[in-house]
Amino acid sequence: MANNLLLFVLIALPSVIYADKLLSVAACQRGGNYGTGTIKEVRITPCPEAAQRRPCILRKGTNVTIEVDFEPTVGATDVTGRAFWANRMLELPLPNMNTNACATMTCPLQPNVAQTYRYVLPVSRGFPTRRYDVRWKLTASPFNMCFQFPIQILN
Repeated sequence: MANNLLLFVLIALPSVIYADKLLSVAACQRGGNYGTGTIKEVRITPCPEAAQRRPCILRKGTNVTIEVDFEPTVGATDVTGRAFWANRMLELPLPNMNTNACATMTCPLQPNVAQTYRYVLPVSRGFPTRRYDVRWKLTASPFNMCFQFPIQILN
């Protein structure tokens, strides 16, 4: 019995870890430049849709965790994190967001030192039900990093 349980955990665990990796992250600018940081990995939990390279489904009234592993190429203090609903014409800032990125990572940023930014996003019942492109920016002069990914908000 214990051997079967161990075998199940060894088989299931990698698929659970893989399912929460966001595979369809893009740079905000053409040419694949994220700014003055190199993104190693972005994870959204929960997001089993990422395994099929589909937009993450976010349910209203739940919390979603966004984590970004990156390496800045410049140093900076007082990093701000902001999310936007984005389209070709404009960016609408996500309301009521805690923009102090240093609350969840080590500041000041040091060049070429790995960092993980983490944000717990409450999916408000007031958010419209539809598909969005989310643009996420981390900034602090001279540091700037921007990436985007698709989500779908459902009831």
